[in-house]
Amino acid sequence: MNSQPITTYGLPDESKVVNQHPWKLSREECVLNVLKKRNLHNVADIGVNDMFYTKKVKDFADGNVYGVDIFFPEDGMMKSGINCINDVKKLAENELDCVIMMDVLEHIQDDMSFFNIVVNKLKPGGTILITVPAYQFLFSAHDVKSQHYRRYDRKQLLKLLQRDDLKIEKIHYFYTSLFLIRLLNVILKKDNFKGNEDKWSYSQKHIITVSVKAILNIDIFINKIFDKIFIHLPGLSLLAICKKV
Repeated sequence: MNSQPITTYGLPDESKVVNQHPWKLSREECVLNVLKKRNLHNVADIGVNDMFYTKKVKDFADGNVYGVDIFFPEDGMMKSGINCINDVKKLAENELDCVIMMDVLEHIQDDMSFFNIVVNKLKPGGTILITVPAYQFLFSAHDVKSQHYRRYDRKQLLKLLQRDDLKIEKIHYFYTSLFLIRLLNVILKKDNFKGNEDKWSYSQKHIITVSVKAILNIDIFINKIFDKIFIHLPGLSLLAICKKV
């Protein structure tokens, strides 16, 4: 269990060229993009980091887009057309068509209380998209460095999602390939997993970036196919999409 305080990260200097990690590009292309098919107006991205995903939301949400993270100023700010606030409690009740939490819950000590607050911000019919790191037995120094309290399995996340006003539309693991790499490191007692998405040397169009992203996209596709026939392949991450009823 991680007892370290959560570090507050500032937004990167927008004058700098940031090479996005293929892991991040793949998640945007195959996970976040499922929301494009929904008629979304007001959306909140919680735990925005560098606002990469938040800015992508602006492409398909025609209402208010909120970025929520603890490093924003107390009185809020506007950045790139995004309403930036520092506390999810400041969002209005029953306002949002969608909430996005990409790898957020593992950073929250009382994840159940936090999740209940978030759900109350959704309108009836609203969508919540969640990703979390998978399997506590993979917990390592990498998680400690990332300031995680825990990793989740499918049963544990399902328990968190059990509310009378939520319908679970899908829940499955993804990135089986990365799971196998991390598992091998655990077996060999080597914590050399290279998962730092903020340090990537190649541009988005570089052959290495394109190739790695393609492999990860195929990985997600295979997990989706097997999940439809109730075969839940293991993965390094776990995805859930729910609808408020």
